[in-house]
Amino acid sequence: MPVQGGNAIDHGFAYAGMAVDGQTANDVSKLNTGSVNIPYGYGVVSDGDNGAVLPTAASTAADFVGIVKRELNRAYTASETFGAQVDRDMTVRTAGVIYATARVAVAKDDPVYLVVGDGTGTNQGQFSNVIGATATLGVLIPGAKWTSSAGAGELAKISLVIGG
Repeated sequence: MPVQGGNAIDHGFAYAGMAVDGQTANDVSKLNTGSVNIPYGYGVVSDGDNGAVLPTAASTAADFVGIVKRELNRAYTASETFGAQVDRDMTVRTAGVIYATARVAVAKDDPVYLVVGDGTGTNQGQFSNVIGATATLGVLIPGAKWTSSAGAGELAKISLVIGG
C-alpha cells in the first residue's frame, strides 16, 4: 500500500537562518540567555561570556555577535517561536553568507543595519538597509552587506565579515 497524506516534497528554495553555500564560514555556539525564543535568521548581541540575546535599544554594533543559524534539532509546540530556545545552545554565524528576511526592500551591496528598536520589544534582531527610527531604529554593522536583492519581507543573502 502506498504512503498517503501529510508530507510535502516541495520545499522552499531557502529559509531564514539557512547557510547559503559551502563558502568558508565561521559559526559559534552561544546560549540563548534571553527570555524569549530567537527566530532563526535574526541578529543577536553578546550577553556575558557565552550568551547571546536579541538586541535592545542600548545595543551597539560592537555588541553584535552574528545571525542565528537554522537548525532542525529540537521539537516545538504550536505556540512557540521556531528558533533558538531559551536556556538552550544555538549556532550563530559570525562570518560567511546566510539568509535573512529583509524588513524593507534591499539591493545587492547595500549596507546592513541590525534593528535594535526603541525598547518596545518589536522588530529587534531583524535586518534592514537603512537606519530607521523608533521601533525600526538600526545600527550599521561594519563588514556586512546584502549580497542579493529582495523586496520587503523576502529572503536575501547577508555576507558577514566580522570574525567571531
